[in-house]
Amino acid sequence: MLKKIEDWNYYELLSVERTASQDEIWEAYQAALATYRDGSPALYGLVSEAERELILGRIQEAFQTLRDPRKRQEYDLALLRHGPYFPPKAAFRKSVGKLEIEEAPPRVTLWARIKRLFAKNP
Repeated sequence: MLKKIEDWNYYELLSVERTASQDEIWEAYQAALATYRDGSPALYGLVSEAERELILGRIQEAFQTLRDPRKRQEYDLALLRHGPYFPPKAAFRKSVGKLEIEEAPPRVTLWARIKRLFAKNP
């Protein structure tokens, strides 16, 4: 089950580890802005304008908190009080277990089809 955007912590929102440096947070922030900007092909038909605005607001909030060392430390302590930390995972990935690949049927060439069409014994 996927989490709602409101339930993502700031690290999940920016797709960074809790130990990320300021440079990594900046790069993740820029990538998130590029993903959710107006007219982004990554969002075409996936989220409404209101949802996009909500996500951009949360991204801005996350960046403002994680770039300030004091706010970040307070946020980390608040996260620890709420439960165990799990590294961020992409929302679209799901484990499918063992993936089995079937053999493709042999291709029938045009010449084989023509020969079969004019064969005496169908």
